[in-house]
Amino acid sequence: MQTKSVFLKSYNEIEKVFEQNGVQKPFLCCGKSFQQTDIFKYLKQFKPVIFDNIRPNPRFDDMLTAAELFKKENCDFMIAAGGGSPMDSAKMIRILINNDSETALYGKIENNDIKALFIPTTAGTGSEATKTSVFYLNEVHKYSVHSLDFIPDYILFDESLLDSLPLYQRKATCLDALCHSIESYWSSNATDESREYAKKSIKLFFENKDGYINNTREGNLGMLWASYYGGKAINITGTVAPHALCYNVTMTCKTSHGHSVAIMLSKIYEYMLEKDYPKELFKAFSKVMGGKEVEDGLKIFNSLISEFELEFPKIDESLLDSFISEVNVSKLATNPVPFDENDIKEIYRRTLC
Repeated sequence: MQTKSVFLKSYNEIEKVFEQNGVQKPFLCCGKSFQQTDIFKYLKQFKPVIFDNIRPNPRFDDMLTAAELFKKENCDFMIAAGGGSPMDSAKMIRILINNDSETALYGKIENNDIKALFIPTTAGTGSEATKTSVFYLNEVHKYSVHSLDFIPDYILFDESLLDSLPLYQRKATCLDALCHSIESYWSSNATDESREYAKKSIKLFFENKDGYINNTREGNLGMLWASYYGGKAINITGTVAPHALCYNVTMTCKTSHGHSVAIMLSKIYEYMLEKDYPKELFKAFSKVMGGKEVEDGLKIFNSLISEFELEFPKIDESLLDSFISEVNVSKLATNPVPFDENDIKEIYRRTLC
């Protein structure tokens, strides 16, 4: 599979894509809400095999079931339509066609010639731009698989798909995109290229925020591109501490992913400014956010949480030790300020207790 995607201008071009690739039976991985759209009505003429058992935090067991359906129906093309969950699911389903579950999770993945089209219906995950699939094993353990072959051959941005997005999800998903860009900019893995993607994403976020929240055509399309460039940034760097710590919040407090990562980023940012942080990096980043002084970046980010009226959920302090045990420490290694267990516990306490 290619690592550079072709962008379609309209869903009417999908027929041409099928003709070019000799597609006989497409497989559609989507949520049920996508099945109310004009694009779905268009796709029905091609008689796709539909898999819509997609949970908000996708499960590997569901992906195994979908892969068996793909093979049983002799499908030959993958379409993923939705937010991060359908796209992350489609990535794994495609490679499970010719890799067993152990290889897919822990071994060297062998690619296949099944091409893919991704159609994001939220502006936040940037999954259409990344080589990563994130999902859960045994209901509770977050896991991720990385492969350049996950990047789709084709992408379609259709801003009309965001029209029905509920306001809470609208707020949460765009903050997820912003957090991707912030974390990528901070990361010790950052390159000149990744920081340019991050800066472009942050600029697009602020230019389109009001239009997106008010559900304008221009705002929706602009935020799709902000999400995409945020995805391009983390595709190079990966994420850092806010994402490492947020998954416990999502699973325990039932907040959306974007909500969880935003409140964690707020408190982690605040905590890092109390430590021996890299001053030049944080000063440069503050300017990217539209500030002047080092502290301005945090103030601007916190103003978004206040504007969006996102609450900080509360948990019993007895849960903190179990939270710490579930943290993905690999994401902490590239954080701009090193954290140990005591730091993590204090950050969780400040955020949730």
